[in-house]
Amino acid sequence: MDASSAGKVHTIPFRLQNGKVLVKGRVNGKDVEFTLDTGAEHTILSMRTADRVGVRPIVTTLSAGVGEVGLRGLQVSYLETLEIGTLKVRNVRCMIKNPPLGGMPTAETEAFSPLALGLSAEVDYARRILTIADSLSDEPADVELPLRMNRLATVRGVVNDDRHTNFVVDTGGEVLSISAATARMLLAPPKPVRIRLRVYGTSGWDPEAYLLPGVHLTFDEALRFRDASIVVLDLRAPSVLLGYQIGGIIGHTVLSKYRVAFDLERSVLRLTRP
Repeated sequence: MDASSAGKVHTIPFRLQNGKVLVKGRVNGKDVEFTLDTGAEHTILSMRTADRVGVRPIVTTLSAGVGEVGLRGLQVSYLETLEIGTLKVRNVRCMIKNPPLGGMPTAETEAFSPLALGLSAEVDYARRILTIADSLSDEPADVELPLRMNRLATVRGVVNDDRHTNFVVDTGGEVLSISAATARMLLAPPKPVRIRLRVYGTSGWDPEAYLLPGVHLTFDEALRFRDASIVVLDLRAPSVLLGYQIGGIIGHTVLSKYRVAFDLERSVLRLTRP
């Protein structure tokens, strides 16, 4: 971390667009707009932006996300400098989305996660303010959950009152979802009502996605969903890549109702109503 940034609290304004938190940054001294994506392990650049800012690939690796492609090849490189507001870090590992996916309704975008840099973060959706720091203030919250950081930030949830599973807390995701594997365990042998959905993610379209009504989800006494309609996604590929079973994702539709603090120092997720 740059000496001018170390140990400081960085307050950065953001804008919301289509459920995405967008912040202005700079890569190698050139302007880049990033999506705040706590579901990303590394800083992500599109192929076009990587060419524009002079980032050249070093080696190829595998990544995975929601979508029928599942595991996809990406290029690995590093950024000489990454700046987000007053935060400046050097020699940052990044992924380049090359080859890019075709047939998507929107172009692939740039993304970064403070958590991947080992920093805590607070997203104030009401005030449109992102705070990044080594240490956040330990303030009272409406919901406080143990936070596990194993490549991605996860919390434990209970599905239908008896099945405990891991949920990724993903500011880059849009909805509250469970995995197809979790849904199969809940519903065997009865066949539920399935409402087909058109859903795409970082690995393309998910042809098996559907909406499942009547699901109970509990994270805390103050964060419960009863008889909710929940999106079911195929999360097998990212689970294989991460090495543990992802049971679901907590996305924008839930997080945007709170001030969300990812406190890595204390290993807690705090949700505070505005």
